[in-house]
Amino acid sequence: MAFTGVAAFSNLCLADELDLYSLHTASFAYHLYSPTKDYNQYFKNNLIAVERRVNENSDYSLYAGTMINSEGNRCALLGFEKDWGTYNNLTIEGIYLYAGEFWFKSFSSCGDKGMYQDIKKMTGVGFAPYIYHGVKYEMNPHVSFRSGVLLPGILVLSLQFKF
Repeated sequence: MAFTGVAAFSNLCLADELDLYSLHTASFAYHLYSPTKDYNQYFKNNLIAVERRVNENSDYSLYAGTMINSEGNRCALLGFEKDWGTYNNLTIEGIYLYAGEFWFKSFSSCGDKGMYQDIKKMTGVGFAPYIYHGVKYEMNPHVSFRSGVLLPGILVLSLQFKF
């Protein structure tokens, strides 16, 4: 009997902990400022990221993942998200990330072109600060649609799956 109670309690704790996680994928990116340049865009960025809310009442989340940048190189993503305000099913959000090289070989070419390369020449590490502001629409408790702009002018649409 006591074992059943402990197992039920641990399942409840695990479920609550899992509620703090979400997966980001199915990302669409379009360069508004120079759409004719040979950028990696549309659905070719292969975004996959995990977000973990700090706690169930927090406006902040930790964010980690990977994607293929505009120059066609795989980058690591590390940063945080801030929910600025919520009204009904809409949330105004900001995501602030390091997108760049990491010590794993698959991320080592992130700084080989474009702005990433310019920063690499100055700092020794190829990266770019990503600043995203947008709106998240919660379609149901497990799926949200995100749309916003990644500075300096990249339209981004994506899906968020919550557990």
